[in-house]
Amino acid sequence: MTSEKFEDMEEDIKSLLDDINRKFDICIRAGGEDKKAVLRDVERKLDQANQAFQDFEQEARSAPHPYRVPMISKCKKLRQDVTAAERRLKSLKSDRAAGLTRQELLSPTSATGDFGSDTQRGRLLQIDDTIQRTTNSVARSIQVASETDHIGVAVGDELRSQRETLIRAKERLEEVDENMTASRRIIRAMYRRVITNKMILIVIIMLEFAILGGLLYWKLTR
Repeated sequence: MTSEKFEDMEEDIKSLLDDINRKFDICIRAGGEDKKAVLRDVERKLDQANQAFQDFEQEARSAPHPYRVPMISKCKKLRQDVTAAERRLKSLKSDRAAGLTRQELLSPTSATGDFGSDTQRGRLLQIDDTIQRTTNSVARSIQVASETDHIGVAVGDELRSQRETLIRAKERLEEVDENMTASRRIIRAMYRRVITNKMILIVIIMLEFAILGGLLYWKLTR
């Protein structure tokens, strides 16, 4: 497996997700059959993204150990993006279903033909409003959860970066300590040699004085 192949697969998945997010924006503005068609297209592209992600994750897990950790980290980030897109699709489909129910409740035929009375119709409208508010609340919760996931990933990446920085700093300190230890050994060895040389020099000087003293004594007593 090559790094280039892995990066190409990552770009393909990101391209699919970008296309899906653009279609989400279109879906919000669309209505009726157009919205239904866009949602179907999004669902199809999400299936493609999931399939591509499975191959992408397999490539990461089969990578050599030095490259596996950062690759798996990228997989987790993309998995969260795909999951967020799936949640948003589910929310939009629920919104569409609730909208269709609301239209049926508000239609004139429903008021007299299906539900029998204005009282029943009013109760059903209240239920529909409650469902709509609940759906909106769930959609907001999903959005908050997605944003929280992104923040968690960013914090995790930052902590991993700081950990790697600290590990490198520790390794440099260990190298400096080893160098200082070697320097101390060299200095102690040089100091011992200096002391030894001084002692030898003193002995030589004392021998010279002894020889000179002996010569003077020999000359004076001769």
